[in-house]
Amino acid sequence: MKVAVPTWNGRVSPVFDTAGRLLLIEYNNKEETGRSDAVLDASTWQALAGQVSHLGVDVLLCGAISRPLAALLAEFGVSVVPFVNGSVDEVISAWRENRLSESHFVMPGCRGR
Repeated sequence: MKVAVPTWNGRVSPVFDTAGRLLLIEYNNKEETGRSDAVLDASTWQALAGQVSHLGVDVLLCGAISRPLAALLAEFGVSVVPFVNGSVDEVISAWRENRLSESHFVMPGCRGR
């Protein structure tokens, strides 16, 4: 399984649509097996969704995301977990421990995910 998190200054990027970098984390039976970075350089929603799909992403943990882009990613088989806030390492740990619903991981104003 491959999990992706758009990053900005060590935190989850606030808006996925305009993110420039993606941290990719690979798991095998819930054990992390590797990390890598990817530069996002697509200029359209379709190209961005295609780029994420081409990277083999299964789950995208992100901040705000436009509905059309989220729908495109779903068409490519990417499960999107939107409106996530916090430092990258804390968010990844919370995702693995099923704690992303805790209030400090939810973007302000997005309680209803």
